[in-house]
Amino acid sequence: GLFAQDLAASPDDGDCSSADDPDATPGLLGHCDMGEDRTPILLDHDKLQRVPAGGSLPCRFYTREGVRISSLKQLADLQRSIGKKQKTCTAEDDPESCMDVDDDSEGDSTVHLYAVPAGRVFMFAPSYVGEIFELPHIETVSGLPVHLEVMSLKPRVFDIFNFFSRDESEELVDKAMKETSPTHKIKRSTTGTSTSTFAKRTSESGFDTHGATAQKIKRRCMRVLGWDEYHEGYTDGLQILRYNTSKSYTTHMDYMDDKAKGDVYDYDSAHKGGNRYATILLYMTDMGEKDGGETVFEKALPLGVAEGEGQDIRSAISDLRESGEASMLKKGSWEEEMVAKCRARLSVRPHSSRAVLFYSQHPNGKEDKSSLHGGCPVLSDQPKWAANLWTWNNVRDGFEGAPIKKGAKRDASSNKKQTQIKAHFRNTGKDPAFKEAELYYDESGYWGKLGWGWPALNANTFEGHKWNIKVPDKGFVKQFVIGKDDTQVFEI
Repeated sequence: GLFAQDLAASPDDGDCSSADDPDATPGLLGHCDMGEDRTPILLDHDKLQRVPAGGSLPCRFYTREGVRISSLKQLADLQRSIGKKQKTCTAEDDPESCMDVDDDSEGDSTVHLYAVPAGRVFMFAPSYVGEIFELPHIETVSGLPVHLEVMSLKPRVFDIFNFFSRDESEELVDKAMKETSPTHKIKRSTTGTSTSTFAKRTSESGFDTHGATAQKIKRRCMRVLGWDEYHEGYTDGLQILRYNTSKSYTTHMDYMDDKAKGDVYDYDSAHKGGNRYATILLYMTDMGEKDGGETVFEKALPLGVAEGEGQDIRSAISDLRESGEASMLKKGSWEEEMVAKCRARLSVRPHSSRAVLFYSQHPNGKEDKSSLHGGCPVLSDQPKWAANLWTWNNVRDGFEGAPIKKGAKRDASSNKKQTQIKAHFRNTGKDPAFKEAELYYDESGYWGKLGWGWPALNANTFEGHKWNIKVPDKGFVKQFVIGKDDTQVFEI
């Protein structure tokens, strides 16, 4: 709260005031507190310290790259680190084009801070196609530097470089192939809040909720998106997708609409509700230029094509038929039209370990209708494997703190919300039977080695979840069932 107040005097009041609420507090403080009806109650809401002068809710402040700044000291440290990174001249440099900056000088240490209103989430703010966002705070198994490159401004689409490895890609596919749980194994995909299939979604999908690789990647996704703490309630499980030849998914929104208006959950993210706001796509297959399988953004033109110069879909269909490259598809079908869209609009071609981010909401929580996208038909004999993580601006349904519609009440059976529990698993090194132990979630989700000398394993889990110990030659020999306590320790 004091941090927001200290910064409030700096910006011009006209830059931050609310355009659609004339009675709102002017300036930065008015931007930070959007009012009770438009402020989602996130899990850390009670930790927000109101601004002493006036009692309004504070903003969260982030760097351009999504690192949260929560104190003036942290801001000063960041400013100094930027100053030290200024180019230093050497004897070979042209003195007219290089200014020598030593560690003690001021340099150009300008810091750009992004003020995110209370209850809202950080979103990258691109200025032009091709803009780069370096993310040195993101750690990966490869150790390579992670960065974003802007592919489109409307919708906001980013290529994420060096985000995950081919080994991680193979681990996700292998686990999906071995999954036997009826709720998680690969099967015909369904859509939205429904559990029924859809004629224009012919892919197959499953979920990886607690696999070790999936959990690592989910946490990495949330870190990229600017979350400094991970909570399962802000994500869906990692959805694993398989597209065989000719299979596809028509253009659609990831933002969910309660069309039947029968849900108690409040999906209105522009006010106090929750909905999917960002999707990170992970590709696990190399697809050639003519193999199909791209992700297409129907409202955006291909890179390098100016507004008004894009090919119309009818012409793209004509070219496609002439090429014969989609001859396995029925003429006039929605699948054929999808291929044409993939040729005439912005599309992302899969390759193993490629990742893409796009937003389904605007920063104020309103649905971004330009994020309409689809999965292009696969035109080769090789199946396309991919995964996606949907992230929510508020706690999703099924978790404690999930928003419900004004005046709505949950029935007794749905009042039992899931509360995340921290579980710690340790090997005491006392029992030789567990010398080479491994930890599994259920019996299919390998979590990690828990033998003698191995570090403890930690997990965010839920009451009733079952964790199993497996040893060589004997299989599963011990099971732990998660109880009600917020933190639980299990030893072997």
